[in-house]
Amino acid sequence: MERAAKAVRRSGVKFLSLGGGHSDLNMLISEQKDVRSTAKAFMNSQHSAAQYFTKWATTEDNRAVQDVVCQLEELNLLWTEAQREFSEHLKEFKHMFELVREGEKNVDQAKAHMTSCEQRELKIKKEIKKAAKKATTEELKVLENKLCQAERAKDLAQLEVTDRKRENDAVKTIRIKEGLLRVSEAYIELGKKSTTIYQAQKDIAHELPDVHDKEIDEIKYTGTGQTKHYVQMAKEKVRKYKRQSHHLPHRPCMTMDPPPPYSPSESCDYDDSFNSNLSITSDLSGRSRSSTSRSCDNLLTSTNTSPMPISPRCTLTPRDVGTVLECRQDLLPANLPQVGRNSLGTPRTSSINHGGSDGEEDLTTALGAAKI
Repeated sequence: MERAAKAVRRSGVKFLSLGGGHSDLNMLISEQKDVRSTAKAFMNSQHSAAQYFTKWATTEDNRAVQDVVCQLEELNLLWTEAQREFSEHLKEFKHMFELVREGEKNVDQAKAHMTSCEQRELKIKKEIKKAAKKATTEELKVLENKLCQAERAKDLAQLEVTDRKRENDAVKTIRIKEGLLRVSEAYIELGKKSTTIYQAQKDIAHELPDVHDKEIDEIKYTGTGQTKHYVQMAKEKVRKYKRQSHHLPHRPCMTMDPPPPYSPSESCDYDDSFNSNLSITSDLSGRSRSSTSRSCDNLLTSTNTSPMPISPRCTLTPRDVGTVLECRQDLLPANLPQVGRNSLGTPRTSSINHGGSDGEEDLTTALGAAKI
């Protein structure tokens, strides 16, 4: 009876495939559906048998058998749940082939459109041949325009077929790989859960007392706590089981080096160079003048950033002070004397002496004004 039903189902699938093609793919989908239904039938049969086993054991007076079968019922629930999850993976595997079939149908539609464009082109060519002797010039132009449009539509249809085939092949490969990996992991998961559950069942069965060469009244059953422990351990292992990931490896993230730390010295160098360039381009001319201005800027910068005040014991010479004051005339107050150089190149002022305590005080006053 089952063979006859299977033959009828296969004949129906082949008959439905006559119009759309892909009969082998349709048969594959039909067989995958049969695999899932058979797995579900196997699961239901096992569950029904376990229930009747428990029902029979409750009517027995054997305490050991009652306890063992009661714990086996818990394991059967775990096994039934594992098979139910496995049947869902079989359903996803079948759905993957259905998606592949949809992609093939899209390619068939593009091919059918290209065929219709080719037939339209041939039809217009035949009309042009017939009307070549009788039709007017305007009619021939109209037919030629139609032919150009038909040729263009055919070319576009060919490009569409090529693109759809290429896209369908790529997507089909990805889906088949993904589906095979998933169903393989589903079988591995079912096998590992089966090993865990039936290893616990084996350990529980060992707790039944051996009655060889012993009187049944003298045997005592002491495995109640141990059988519960086996069941609890099996539940814990099944609950903690995780499937391995099958996704493609990701590229490692590109780590960028952090920016260099802020350095005050760099900013000071930048300010010095800026001041130097500014002094060169603003109001000084000549190589010697620009170098003198740059040295003046550096000298003032070092004086401004120095934590120590100007004192009579400063190591600056009168020549250096004169250089600073000469370069920064715009920073001096109006009541201070003008600074210049004498014929020997040394700085000269009207009220700044070059020696003694009075000269040192005048130098300090003038440098303080320049600093301000």
